[in-house]
Amino acid sequence: MIIDTKTEAATLHKTKIFVLIIYVIIVMVTAIFLPLGVTVKSLIFGLSSVLFLLFYWFQYHMKYTYFYFSNNGKNLIFKFFSLQLFYGKPQTIEIPKMSLKKYEIFLEFFKQRDSLILFQKTPKGIAKYPPISLTLLSKKQKKELMQALSAVS
Repeated sequence: MIIDTKTEAATLHKTKIFVLIIYVIIVMVTAIFLPLGVTVKSLIFGLSSVLFLLFYWFQYHMKYTYFYFSNNGKNLIFKFFSLQLFYGKPQTIEIPKMSLKKYEIFLEFFKQRDSLILFQKTPKGIAKYPPISLTLLSKKQKKELMQALSAVS
């Protein structure tokens, strides 16, 4: 089974660009073309800026991550990278199916952000991997992932 959030990541990227373009258009049209008083223009700038910043603040705290999972073959393969600006370093985790000890999925940020923690049996003990954000996955994909990991652990 393969889970890949490539299309969801592209949609999120397009949404961020769209919001930025709309914000710039609102500011430019208000500043140049609308014959309004300074107070009304300031109100429009302030309101649109607050909405724009709230959108990006929410995006930042959701920690959206591109996620790829495959359980075909002898290993579980997890590929992921953050979709936040300046945090997109790709990472890969390969765990032999026989050495997956357990996994945990927990909710953060007002129960809006899912994170996955993997535990692997090693000769030196149990290795705990850092959390992987699953926020970009659909409910169906999360269910399939949990079923695949439960079948192995």
